[in-house]
Amino acid sequence: MIENSKQNNPLNVCLDDAGTHNKAILDFFFAKLGQNVFRCVDSQEKASVVLIDYDFPPARQKYEEEYQQWGKPALVLSISEVSLENAIWLAKPLTSRSLLDAAETLQKQLANSGVEPNADETAELYPPTDLGLTESNQLHPPVQTTRQRPPEIASLGAAAIPLVKKVDEDSPDLADDEPLNDTAVTVEVEKEEDKQPDLSTNLDTETHENKQTSAETKDIEPTPEISEEASKSINESRTIMLCGDKPDIAANSDLKDFYTDDSFFLSSLKDAIRLARQCQQGVLLNFPKARIYVLPEIHRVFCGINIYEDEFLDLIKSCTISEGGKMHILSTQEIHELNDMISQQASALYDMEAFVWTSTLLSAQGGLPRTLDPKKVVGLKHWPSLTRLENFPHAMPIAAQWSSTSMNAFDVAKSLNIPQRYVFSFYNATNSLGLIEQDPEKLITKKSVPRSKDAPRGLFSRLLKRLVGG
Repeated sequence: MIENSKQNNPLNVCLDDAGTHNKAILDFFFAKLGQNVFRCVDSQEKASVVLIDYDFPPARQKYEEEYQQWGKPALVLSISEVSLENAIWLAKPLTSRSLLDAAETLQKQLANSGVEPNADETAELYPPTDLGLTESNQLHPPVQTTRQRPPEIASLGAAAIPLVKKVDEDSPDLADDEPLNDTAVTVEVEKEEDKQPDLSTNLDTETHENKQTSAETKDIEPTPEISEEASKSINESRTIMLCGDKPDIAANSDLKDFYTDDSFFLSSLKDAIRLARQCQQGVLLNFPKARIYVLPEIHRVFCGINIYEDEFLDLIKSCTISEGGKMHILSTQEIHELNDMISQQASALYDMEAFVWTSTLLSAQGGLPRTLDPKKVVGLKHWPSLTRLENFPHAMPIAAQWSSTSMNAFDVAKSLNIPQRYVFSFYNATNSLGLIEQDPEKLITKKSVPRSKDAPRGLFSRLLKRLVGG
């Protein structure tokens, strides 16, 4: 831990190049455990230590072209190890222990070089006064006797809609130490009494309004309920959209014409998710008809088009290389715009696995990409979260069969006596989620061990056998 004598001079850092996710973590750390260790400033020029996210390309470029020439010590945040001169590497995800250890190392480094981290700035913030302060306590701010409103803490999530109206800034606030004026209170009470309406007149008005409202309610026709046949027809249509209607094929047939490549939309989506997870930053996937935001920090995807409507299927089919598919890491302005969109359209925020699952099903519609061989024996690493994913027929029996025994897709469909298109759809979607194990050496073959007839069947049987001497 850092010595108490050094806590009076915390390290100045700027979080402009730390990234959104890391900035949220560091803000919380600086407000709690690290409040005496670090202090935020508004620019890197004022910082005594340069703090950057080395996995963020713009920040890395600034450091290599500008910050590194200053000769200041640096805190470099990165997933992989980074070796730079006069820099300390902090591995992601950040921990309080690593931050405190790095701060202690920097304090010693600055002390050995004879540089005080914040001596000049502290003197500017808290100049000596005539209140009888000695030299030992001139650097401390004077104690404020009046109570102030606590500082507002920026929310880490989406911008919430205010539940109450804001107080008028022009209205004067009553000081805490100002005595109440009895005369003013009496006048206000009298004014409130004068404003009370006549109850008899108000009662007649409310009765008339209630009758009028009840009459209008009778004129409104109730919403017709969907019949069972219509609901069944809708479910069948959705199932065909997800899994297609292709007939079964023979296991020994030529699969040359069977395979279907991933759509351009699905390939771009997988690349965007891979980039977002690698950099731990939000990524924008831009198409002419829609903008897809991949947010790895909250494991969500924002899409303005409802993925359960026909419009989303049209988007998948219409996407081509010549019509978009460009991606980039979100800028600060785009993050603020996204927060506003989420607050206005929260229903457009989808679970990342559910979004990839549905996108894969709609792209393939019962087919398989060339990377998946239906004749190859594979296994299921673990069950997918079917409660969050869009359901289709036989999904749960397929998961149960594949999780218990490793086999190929043809054998799964044959053992369950179901159409192959449902097995192929499950195979493809779970592979997009990274749940399919194709390595033969890692496949686990579960075999039932027969129980011997002489084996004790319970605790009392084992105790009895031991007492008897068996």
